[in-house]
Amino acid sequence: MTSTTPHENSESVPTGFLAGNWVPHGQLTVSVDDTGFRQGVTAVERLRTYHQSIFAADAHLSRWQHSTAELEITGLPSKTTIKNLLQELLDRNQTLLDAEGELGITLFATPGAADVGTATFGMHVNRLNSERNRQRRESGQPLIVTPIQQPAPECWPRTIKIRSRVHYHLADLAAHREDPAASGILLDSDNTVTETSIANLAIVIDGKIVSPPTDRVLGGITQGVMEQLAEELQIPWSKCPISVPDLMDADEVLLMGTDGGLWFANTVNGNAVGKDRTKLVYPQLQGRFKTHVGSSAR
Repeated sequence: MTSTTPHENSESVPTGFLAGNWVPHGQLTVSVDDTGFRQGVTAVERLRTYHQSIFAADAHLSRWQHSTAELEITGLPSKTTIKNLLQELLDRNQTLLDAEGELGITLFATPGAADVGTATFGMHVNRLNSERNRQRRESGQPLIVTPIQQPAPECWPRTIKIRSRVHYHLADLAAHREDPAASGILLDSDNTVTETSIANLAIVIDGKIVSPPTDRVLGGITQGVMEQLAEELQIPWSKCPISVPDLMDADEVLLMGTDGGLWFANTVNGNAVGKDRTKLVYPQLQGRFKTHVGSSAR
């Protein structure tokens, strides 16, 4: 791998990693002959920092290995090597990290060009919308239940994270026709709810948390942490299909994703969540999560 001294990049131009080389962000390009472009076969993993440290790196990389194995993308760096590269990526973008406070990180891999047989592997940083995330944590976000369905598990496992996200895009287009600030909820074949384009969801009923079955959604890293924190707080958490009426009648609707962490829905299909009932679970989880990311960064 070609390596140059960290921090040598321009302060205004982020540095990324592609095909064994550190390059300016604008040079992170994939050939039109690459299978990732031609057929959309791209494994991806999204991470972020809290207090300038990478959050739940091991869990993210375990999901990454699952995704790349399911797609049979081989010849990639080991988990240990990727962890080292991730830290170097932050080091090389320290000026941007200091300016932004926190950054998102994306890993991606494709099988490469069909006639070459060498996987394409890269990583880059991205800015987080901190103000929007703050507003969602404090005031919530609208949700719209859409008619868009998750691809059947016979197409590809829902447990892998990939760049083929047309279904998410269509769900958000449908939601934005109702409310530009809303995220669209996708349905399963039995018309139960699954997830949004950016978040796992869970409902709170009588102080108990319920989320969709594990095999019906992408296994969220942030949700996994929330499940641990709920156990510490002695808040029951179960998994079963959630009907649209269940969603509409919930006391609280929790949303969990890499960029935003933990936030909540304020409306579903234009109806207020909880009918003015005081949120009890969300504040407890949010408080414990802030403590968790603060202590894990030290």
